[in-house]
Amino acid sequence: MTTITPDGTGPKGPASAVAPAPWSLRKTDWAYQQLREWILSGRLAPGERLSQERLAGELGISRGPLRDALSRLATENLVIDRPHQKWIVAEVSVADARDVYNGRAALEGMLAAAAAQAAAPERAARCADLDELLARQTEAARGADMTLLRRLDRLFHDTIYALAAMPASLGALDQLRARSDRYIALYLADSDRAHTSVEEHTRILEALRSGDATQSSLLTRDHVLGGLTALAGGIGRQQPAGAAATDPDGP
Repeated sequence: MTTITPDGTGPKGPASAVAPAPWSLRKTDWAYQQLREWILSGRLAPGERLSQERLAGELGISRGPLRDALSRLATENLVIDRPHQKWIVAEVSVADARDVYNGRAALEGMLAAAAAQAAAPERAARCADLDELLARQTEAARGADMTLLRRLDRLFHDTIYALAAMPASLGALDQLRARSDRYIALYLADSDRAHTSVEEHTRILEALRSGDATQSSLLTRDHVLGGLTALAGGIGRQQPAGAAATDPDGP
């Protein structure tokens, strides 16, 4: 069965041991960060059954912190806990992407419009930060650094939406974005789409700079829904690891 990865390169093989958790982080938080990145990068593939013993060994932690990390990932729909069975990496699907992206489009369009209506001095200061972020995104896209590009993409949007001063709406969006991060990783893994994303960010920034609330909203909604359109065909062609995957802990 084919293992799907965001860069389309196929199976990655067994994960190797990683450096120990830094002293500055709890083991649970560190395990969560590592496992989340492995899922987003495709190192842990959709439908893959997870061996707690193997993962705990690779991370150098006990099963307690590992289970806590897995439970946290379950709240983001990245893994699934099946009672009396094994944890598995959640599948990606067009239906789930459509649900998440349409919710994001509504919220992000509203927040982008509110951000464009913020006081001019505050917008100007934030736009200076966004100019720097765009320059970094451009370099990351040229260097095909998809992990950095994904992080900069999130920071770009968060910087804009902070101007809206709508914490409840931002909280709802954070939940949707947590669920969509794997789809964003799939989208940005294509170099052409990565450059398209940067170009769209440039237009969004100009609308924000000019204080055009209508244009900011429309461009942002198109940006989000364009990502869904690009993803839909690719997800539909993927063969997930699924139930036929070998159980890593045996029967």
